[in-house]
Amino acid sequence: MSFPSNSPYTPDLRGFIEFLEKEHPEQVVRITKEVDPKFGVSGIIERLERDGKFPLVIFENVKGSTMPLVANMHASFERLRLALGMESGDVKAFVKECAARQANPVDPVMVTEAPVHEEVFLGKDVNVEDMPICTYHEKDAGKYITAGLAVMRDPETGINNVGIYRHMVHDKNLLGVQLSETADGNIIWKKYEKRGLPCPVAIVIGHHPAFFIGSLCFSTLDSDEIKIAGGMLQQAVPLVRCKTIPLDVPANAEMVLECEIRPVERRLEAPFGEYPGTYGPQRMNPVLEIKAITRRKNPLYQNAFVGHADNLLLSGLIRTSFIEDTVKIACPTVRGVNVPRSGRFRFICYIALEKMQEGEAKLAAMAAFVADPFLKFVVVVDHDVDINSDTDVWHAIATRVRADTDTFMVPYAKGSPLDPASYDPAGGSNLVTKMGIDATRKANYPDEIAVPGYQSINMADFIPGYRGSSS
Repeated sequence: MSFPSNSPYTPDLRGFIEFLEKEHPEQVVRITKEVDPKFGVSGIIERLERDGKFPLVIFENVKGSTMPLVANMHASFERLRLALGMESGDVKAFVKECAARQANPVDPVMVTEAPVHEEVFLGKDVNVEDMPICTYHEKDAGKYITAGLAVMRDPETGINNVGIYRHMVHDKNLLGVQLSETADGNIIWKKYEKRGLPCPVAIVIGHHPAFFIGSLCFSTLDSDEIKIAGGMLQQAVPLVRCKTIPLDVPANAEMVLECEIRPVERRLEAPFGEYPGTYGPQRMNPVLEIKAITRRKNPLYQNAFVGHADNLLLSGLIRTSFIEDTVKIACPTVRGVNVPRSGRFRFICYIALEKMQEGEAKLAAMAAFVADPFLKFVVVVDHDVDINSDTDVWHAIATRVRADTDTFMVPYAKGSPLDPASYDPAGGSNLVTKMGIDATRKANYPDEIAVPGYQSINMADFIPGYRGSSS
C-alpha cells in the first residue's frame, strides 16, 4: 500500500492529479469555460454535490487569474483511499491503515533547491490578488484562502505543527486568521504573543492528499506533523528553508505564503460559512503580514469548500483513529469508532463496545470527550451494532436506552467556538453541553428477533435474475 519509490508519479499535487487522470480518469473533471471566483466556483461544486457527484474539479479559466484552481480534492472517500495507494478497502480498512502509518512517522530531509522556490516575490511584489481566491457563501465577508496548510513551530520545543485555518484577504499582503481555542496553532501563537514577538507562519498551498491526511491527523502538541505526513506518504518529505522566516516548508508544494502574525494587532474578520453549515461570527482576529510568496512556475492553486464534503470528509475520517486509541485506554474492549456524516463529521461519535460490565459505556464516552473537544454526543453501542449505519445506531438508542439512567450531561464543557449551539454563538463561545448515551443492552434485556439461516439463502434460486446488495 505504500507510495512506491519507483513510482512514475511524484508525491505532490500535480503527481497525484497525473495519477488520477491516467489510472482513474472518471475521478477528474476539467472545466475550461470562464468561472467567477465569487459564488461561481462554489456554485458548481454545490450543484455537483446535490446531484450526488464528488469529482476532483480543475477550473482552468478562473476570472481575474491565470492560475488553474484545483477544487474538491478531498470530497471523495475513494480518492482519499487512492492517496494511500489503496485500490480497494472500506472505511474501517482506511482508518486502520492511517493509524498504522501515523504510528510510524518518517523524518524529513532538508534540500537547498526546491520547485516551490522557482519564483520568489518579495516586498512590493507580494500580491495574493493574482490568485483565484474564492468567495463561497452569500454572507461571507470576502475572499478566503481555505486549504492553506499553516506550518508553525513551537518556540519552546522547536516542534513543527501543521493545521488548516481560514484566511480572509484584507489586502494584497495582509490576511486574517481564525485560530480556534481548540487548535494547537492557538497555543503556539499565544506563546509568541505573550513575548510581544511576531509569530512566523508559512501557509503551504497545494500538495498531495496523503500529505494533508498526515498533517491533519489528531496528535499531541509534541508530535511533529511533518514527520507524520512523511509516514502517511511512506517517504521523507523534502523540506526547504523559507526565504524570510525561520521555518521549513515542503519543497514540492505549489506555493508558500511566508507570513508573520503581527503582535497585538487585530482586525474585524468574518462572517464566513463554516463547517457546521452556519456562519461563524465576526471577530477581532489576528493579522498576518505576508513577507514573501514563493511558488512553482505555472503553479496550481488549491482550495477547499468549507461546510461541504471536500472539507468535512477528510477531517471526519482522520480523527477516528486518535479517538479510538484514547478510548481503548479506558476500555480495551472497544471494537470500533465512527464519527458520522450525520454529525457533520465533528459533533457525534459512535463507539462499538464489547461490554464486560455495567459502567464501561459511560467510561468510553467520557474518554471520547477527552480525545476530541469538538464532540458533543457520544453513543456507545454493543459490538454487533453497525456503527457505520445511523439507522442501526438509532435502533439501539430507541430500544436500549432508559434516558434517566443511561444518559449523562457535561454542561459548560470546552467545545468548538464555531458550534451554533454553544452558550453564546454570536460571541464565539466555545462552551457547550455534552451528552453521553449508553445504548448497550442491559442485564434484563429481552431476546431479539432473528431469522435463522437467511444469510445462506441464494435468492436467485427463487427469483431469476435477482441481484441483492453486496453486503
